[in-house]
Amino acid sequence: MFEVNNGIAKIDGSKGMYDEKVANPSVRYGRNAVENFYTYMEQPLISDTVNPAPIIPTEENLDNFIKNNDAYLKALPPLEFEYRYMPNMPKGQIDKMAVLGAAYEEMGGTKELDVIELDAKTAPDSSFTTKPLDINNDGKIDIAEYGASILAADMLSKPGKPNLANIDGTINNKGFDAVLAYTQKSKAAAAAALYSKVYNTYNLGEAQKEFKPE
Repeated sequence: MFEVNNGIAKIDGSKGMYDEKVANPSVRYGRNAVENFYTYMEQPLISDTVNPAPIIPTEENLDNFIKNNDAYLKALPPLEFEYRYMPNMPKGQIDKMAVLGAAYEEMGGTKELDVIELDAKTAPDSSFTTKPLDINNDGKIDIAEYGASILAADMLSKPGKPNLANIDGTINNKGFDAVLAYTQKSKAAAAAALYSKVYNTYNLGEAQKEFKPE
C-alpha cells in the first residue's frame, strides 16, 4: 500500500497485512511498513518496464496509442519514495519496537541470521558484506543489530552531515542507496563504526529482549 504525493511514493505502516495478526501496535506498524515497501518495490517502474503498446503505431491508431501511452506512464509508481517505518515520534525519540518489527520483517521473519546467510540474501556480489552489522562479533546478525542499519538509513536520508538528531522515522532513496554503499567491503570500518554508534545510542540490544513479533 502506498500513495503518490507530489511525484513521490509515500509508504508507511499505518495499514497492512498484519493489522489483525500482530497485537503490539508498534511492531505491527514496522512489519506493515516493510511489507508495504516491498509491494512498492515489486511494482513495474518507468526505468525497467516495457510499454506494452505498439512500438511503431500506424497512422490509424496513433491517437489511441498516444492516449494509452500517457495513461500507462501516469499509472506507473514514481522512482522517488519516502518510506515511514515507525509512527511519528517527538523529535529525538524513536519507537524501538517499530524499528525491531521492521528489522524482523526485513530479515524474513526471524530474529537472527548468520552473516554468511544474510550475505547470500542481500549482498550483490563478493565485494559486499553485512559483516559490519555484526556488532558483537558472534558471527550472527540479530534484529537489534539489523535495526541499527535501518536507523542509519534514516539518518543518511537527510541533507547535510549525518546526525542522529535528524532521525525521524523516514527513509528515502538517498538513505537507501547510502546504506547499500556501506555494505561494500572497502567501507567496512566506517560502516561498523556508524552502526555501533547507532546501536549503542539507542540501546537496541536491551530493547530486543522485550520484542515479540506477534
